[in-house]
Amino acid sequence: MNTELAHLVGARTALIRSLLSTGALSPPEAALLVRQLNIVTLADLGPAVDDGRVARVLGNEAAARVTAYLASAEHPVIPLGRALDLGDELIAQLAPIVAGSGPPDVHLETAGDARRVDYVVAGVVLVVRASDTKRAIELIASSPAAADVLHRSARRLVFTYRQTEIDIRVPASDEYGSVLFSATGSRAHLAAMHGRRRARPLCAREEHVYAEAGLAWIPPELREGAGEVEAAAAGKLPALIERHHVRGDLHMHTTYSDGRDTLETMVETASAIGYQYVAITDHSHTSAASRTLAITDIPRQREAIARLRERYPAMAILHGVEVDILANGRLDFDDEVLARFDLVIASLHDRASHDAKRLTRRTLDAIRHPLVNVICHPENRVMGRREGYPLDFDAVYAAAAETGTALEIDGAPGHLDLDGAHARSAARAGVTLVVDSDCHRAAALDRHMNLAVGIARRGWLEPAMVLNTRPLADLLAFVGAKRRRGGW
Repeated sequence: MNTELAHLVGARTALIRSLLSTGALSPPEAALLVRQLNIVTLADLGPAVDDGRVARVLGNEAAARVTAYLASAEHPVIPLGRALDLGDELIAQLAPIVAGSGPPDVHLETAGDARRVDYVVAGVVLVVRASDTKRAIELIASSPAAADVLHRSARRLVFTYRQTEIDIRVPASDEYGSVLFSATGSRAHLAAMHGRRRARPLCAREEHVYAEAGLAWIPPELREGAGEVEAAAAGKLPALIERHHVRGDLHMHTTYSDGRDTLETMVETASAIGYQYVAITDHSHTSAASRTLAITDIPRQREAIARLRERYPAMAILHGVEVDILANGRLDFDDEVLARFDLVIASLHDRASHDAKRLTRRTLDAIRHPLVNVICHPENRVMGRREGYPLDFDAVYAAAAETGTALEIDGAPGHLDLDGAHARSAARAGVTLVVDSDCHRAAALDRHMNLAVGIARRGWLEPAMVLNTRPLADLLAFVGAKRRRGGW
């Protein structure tokens, strides 16, 4: 978009450029979109189509073109991990700057898809509460981060930062809650709420938005239009798992396989986090990981763990393993080797050109193995690079519930698997879930677990549904019960 056209339209964001280049809107129509409706990003557009604002301002024919554009155009997406990193980085940079706008009543919060812990994010959105909104916009606009401004209005700033569009919203204090609400909810959630909010007054607190609709506050992770509004109306929202409920991490890697940090460093960091127990689960020897745990190294690792148990008596350190499910359905270590581990988690890493039926069969074989306690990252998806395996999840859930095998929610940003929808279905089927970090470096242990808990919350999970919210004795009883049933 040239400078003259950008001035005419009033914004040169990715959405506006795309609407013009595809012919979905003419420059005068795009200008109305920006100036009358303050629509400058993709997150703005869908709800404005749904609630009729686009049709009222542009007419039905233009609204139909916009609807077709939303259905057909390819839109850029950002992995959740990167979006959260960018949000945290900007908050750290901008909070001290915005604090100069007046008294220290300053708060910056990541909103948008990232606040809902969605797996891919349409854009990075920050909502800012400041005592002087005009001054806050001026300070942010003059910061080094906002060198490339794409759109600026009295209470909004969109700029490019690290090749990513950043949407900063600075509402007046009496409408902060309304803006945070509208900047967070999915299109389906906002549509469901639209029908319940008759007056739609501006609200200083997000809780007031829901109260005005006769509802309890709905946690961000549930705002997907998946029955959460109806559940809130019926007083049946779940009491979701929270980070402090997690007593331990059952999936992490050390330099015995492809981890970046030593066993000692991982244990030390886990202890500092305050875990009651952890499991060290390095990769078995035929895994495609860059380094794997050789059978000959298992006794040495076991002895090292025994020494660390003496140094960290307040935290149980379980000797576990992440064993590959091989192409023939067998496990990577023999049963006699697996039986000596305190915990066995099993995973598919090699598709082996198998179709959904054979992939499911391999997973079911592992679930039914008496020494396998957890199936980790069941889909084995790699965010942005590979779709998850097309398993028959109903069969997987049934077998896991029947055998007492847990399914994992993996918090590694590259996996985020099981996803929230699968986790919710698994819990409904009676499956026990686990939230894990799948961490390969100590510095990320806490961050990855936070992501796993966020995904669990998207899945409507309560603490009782998650194995590693339970005391150590209950965890060991869960492991022991399956082994005994299998004759071990």
